[in-house]
Amino acid sequence: MSAPDVDDSVSMTSLDSEEQSRMEKHLVTQTVHGRVLNNTNEKYMLPADTEEHGRLDIQHEMLKAALGGLYTRPAAPAVRRALSSRKDDGSPMVLDIGTGSGSWVVDMARQYPHAEVIGMDLAPPNFAVAPPPNVRIECDDANLGLSQYFPESFDVVHCRCITTGIINYRTLLEQIYAALRPGGVLLTVDCDMLVYSEKQEPILALNENEEGFTWMNKILVSAFEAISARNPNAKAYLQTSKWLKEMEEAGCQWEERGEKAVWVPLGTWPEELNKEPVNKRAHLAAELMREDFYRMGATLRPLLLMSGHFEETVDRWIRMQEAELRDLKEKMYVKWIVNWAVKKKPSGSPEPDVQKSGPPAMES
Repeated sequence: MSAPDVDDSVSMTSLDSEEQSRMEKHLVTQTVHGRVLNNTNEKYMLPADTEEHGRLDIQHEMLKAALGGLYTRPAAPAVRRALSSRKDDGSPMVLDIGTGSGSWVVDMARQYPHAEVIGMDLAPPNFAVAPPPNVRIECDDANLGLSQYFPESFDVVHCRCITTGIINYRTLLEQIYAALRPGGVLLTVDCDMLVYSEKQEPILALNENEEGFTWMNKILVSAFEAISARNPNAKAYLQTSKWLKEMEEAGCQWEERGEKAVWVPLGTWPEELNKEPVNKRAHLAAELMREDFYRMGATLRPLLLMSGHFEETVDRWIRMQEAELRDLKEKMYVKWIVNWAVKKKPSGSPEPDVQKSGPPAMES
């Protein structure tokens, strides 16, 4: 992973960090329909500006509440083992592919200050404050390869909502396996781009006069059609568990692996607020989920316009979608799909002393 090439007449090392950051953003970003997008990967056409990173920060806090921490609880023991302190083998290494706003790498770096945490994305994050010193950001495209540059280099690899920009996700999973050290952990989190009914069934109505129609779903489905036109493999996240199993059958040695569906209400319903005892974490996740999706229309607007929809039409969809989420007349859910897998260690490998490896892996 390396910084983009620049003109030989400009020395990046001669610039202070703020000037270098501005130059990097100029090289790897473009402005489209009033929003800043990456300029290197035509498959992924969602914003990479301060407004979008603010939305992703909200999404990050929502997932922490929904998962009970920075990753799913079943993976916690393996993550603690993988990131335990070492005497003779250097610092543990963490890679976050598609780091977005950088919130996950910042929280991981604070939780594991002895580890080196790398965030990789097409465009740099817009940090509100300086990240911890053990954070490093790389502007790069995971489609260009991974394992050939970093064989058995990482103890944890995290991927959140990246498949829309990945050309061959199955190949990337194989490369991640090769890039993991023995005992290393793969963590993936994906949002199924639909809203679901109170019965947790897909809402399929797309016309205003159809029963069950929602403006949120209208925007999500229309956007995913535009995404799929650019990348037919955008819904590869639905195959993650299957592919991890196939990799095992083909010779990859997973010590353990698993998949979990996490259902988050799209807002807090009044009757839920009156229940005792109150599940504060679940209510926080629900309200943050609503705020995340309230901002989703603005996120998807450039993509919808680029795909040929009229500006008046898109802006009406967004107004109606925002009003829908403010009123919350219908109960809706959002489905998140979580996968984890642990690369097997050779037999006889010593177990680390996880009691000295840092704080617990889960925090609220």
